[in-house]
Amino acid sequence: MKNFVATLTLLITCITAVTSQSCEELLNAVKNNNKVKVENILKNIHPNCIHDNILQPRSPLGMASSNGNLTIGKALLNAGANVSFRHHNDASALMIAAQNGHYEFSKLLIDQGAYINTKISRDGTPLMSAIKGKNIDLIRLLLRLGANTNVSLAGDGNALILAAQSDNLEILELLVSYAADVDTRTIGDGTALIQASKRGNIVIVKALIKLGADVNKKSHGDGNPLIAASKSNHLEIVKFLVDSGANINVHVLGDETPLIGAAWNGNLSIVKYLIDNGADINMSVRDNYSILSEKRNALKMAKRGNHKEVITYLISKGAN
Repeated sequence: MKNFVATLTLLITCITAVTSQSCEELLNAVKNNNKVKVENILKNIHPNCIHDNILQPRSPLGMASSNGNLTIGKALLNAGANVSFRHHNDASALMIAAQNGHYEFSKLLIDQGAYINTKISRDGTPLMSAIKGKNIDLIRLLLRLGANTNVSLAGDGNALILAAQSDNLEILELLVSYAADVDTRTIGDGTALIQASKRGNIVIVKALIKLGADVNKKSHGDGNPLIAASKSNHLEIVKFLVDSGANINVHVLGDETPLIGAAWNGNLSIVKYLIDNGADINMSVRDNYSILSEKRNALKMAKRGNHKEVITYLISKGAN
């Protein structure tokens, strides 16, 4: 019995080693766009295999999607590759192709049944991947086929947030034309307007507000547009937001006020503008959700950041 178990164990080990080696060889052949070698290896191994190593993606179809090689992609699919097969830490083949901007390869996968609304934590959706890839034709294709514009994933944002982060007005307006909600919030990213305000893109900020974005929309942990712009030293955006109705003394739990944020980051021009436009110079807020958390105001945080010009100015205006 012991000999049988030992023999069986050895056999399984050998089979696993051969399979792993063959899958690694297949991945390398796909990576190197070696069609002849891919076809030869496919005679001995099924394409739905995984090689869990430093190679990423870790499946043959995923690797082909990264390269965008249609000929190899078709060879894998003809050999039985499943468009949904992936390593658990990889994105889907469609996401990989979309993020790399491969329109034809993405279309091939869709024609073979790839699901366009797949959601994967840390990877998002195919539409979100296409926005990262900045292929407007692929984005249009996904939208025409029914891609959901309002999927939000914590840590990944949503389609509109990614468009704002990419500074691409055409993509932004296209998403809104397909019913993307301009005020959708995502934990860890806030809203599209918060992201645009943080990045300092006045064109995107103006477009979002024109499209109906709420200038006072809060997102716990992410502040709001005016707080984001004030902390990031974007004076033009601060002025535009205030002119558009932003609350100058807003406080969001887990964040500061615009003035405190500007003072802490040493943004003197914004500190002056906010005070000139009615910011409460001595307003104190807690830095967290607990009643025991630290109370902060503009002068205290300017001192913490050792911003001497800001400190002098605040004191001259009556800060204490």
